Amino acid sequence: MITSEKGFAYLLSAMPEKNKVELELKLKHDNMLRLRIIALLIIAFMLILLCIQLFYTGKIQQPEIIAVAPHVMVLRLILIGVSVIFIVLSGRPLPSDADKRFNHFMMSGFILFNLIGFAVLSGLINSTGPGIASAYIMAALVLATFIHLKWLDCIIIYGLAWLTMGISVWLLQPDWIVAFSAFLNGTFATVLALVISRVIYINRIQDFLNRQLIEQQKEELVASNAILKELTYIDALTGIPNRRFFDEYLLREWKRAVRDKKCISLIMIDIDKFKLYNDTFGHQAGDHAMVQVAASLHKVVKRPGDLVARYGGEEFVAVLTDTDLDGACGVADCMRQAVEELNINYTGRLTISLGLVCIKPCIGKSPEDLIGAADDALYRAKEAGGNSYALGR
Repeated sequence: MITSEKGFAYLLSAMPEKNKVELELKLKHDNMLRLRIIALLIIAFMLILLCIQLFYTGKIQQPEIIAVAPHVMVLRLILIGVSVIFIVLSGRPLPSDADKRFNHFMMSGFILFNLIGFAVLSGLINSTGPGIASAYIMAALVLATFIHLKWLDCIIIYGLAWLTMGISVWLLQPDWIVAFSAFLNGTFATVLALVISRVIYINRIQDFLNRQLIEQQKEELVASNAILKELTYIDALTGIPNRRFFDEYLLREWKRAVRDKKCISLIMIDIDKFKLYNDTFGHQAGDHAMVQVAASLHKVVKRPGDLVARYGGEEFVAVLTDTDLDGACGVADCMRQAVEELNINYTGRLTISLGLVCIKPCIGKSPEDLIGAADDALYRAKEAGGNSYALGR
């Protein structure tokens, strides 16, 4: 819509440089499809009018109509022929830059030829009576409504068509009053077509830019949601998955193991005497040690289907899919050694205790049973002095 604040500057605004090539290709593609439809309609209507003209030619007695009838018939045949040629040529693939330029000139030429053709046709029809250049007016308004043209193309095409219409009307209509009336009608239609064409063209650009903005906002929203989702599943301190992610992951893998009838192993991990470490060196040092432990555990669990997560406080948990007891014991011992080799000292090396359980899930058991068994095993490992793992039952 044109507002009073925008005024004529709205009509004169140019296509933005951003995404200019993409937008021009889109407009040319739309124009080509619509012009092919218009060409088919021209062929259909001209054939109908030719049939009507042939049917009534012998019944018309006015000599002025009989005199222009052959010219009208020839012009309609020419319009049909040009439309057929356009449909054939526009159906070819045009990948290269030279072909794209030819495509542009072909579309512009087809539009101009039809406007001029209908302008001459209006002049011929107007010469037989007080017509109002209706054929030209209809052609101009249809093209302005459905075809997106640049401002310079609009001025050239409609300007030449208007000039042809004016000359045709003045040359072919002997009554200057009737000719002047037709000329005024055609002139008004031309100016109206220019305004309509420009408004539709600018609105089409705005619609394209708005759609791009919406798509960009959607992409940004998806990215933001992905980040938010990741934040809800990642432990802020250690950077590994948190308890929420672990709960959902274990439930999913449990169902998979039930379906595939495969083993699943769970390792509960707790840092030994971590409260003493915190009390001795402070919470900042404790947080740093927690990060180091998490990184060491994460490096041990390398398979894509396995998981290490922070369970809460100084506790961690590892899910090992499709892993038997021997494999789980090997991973648990590697974890224990990796943390011990960090050489974090206070009253001795910082170590971990691990509770390990391996079962084949089945109906009647739940992930909570697995967690409970691993937690009991962890308790026994800590009671044994730590820096070791115990097996759950």
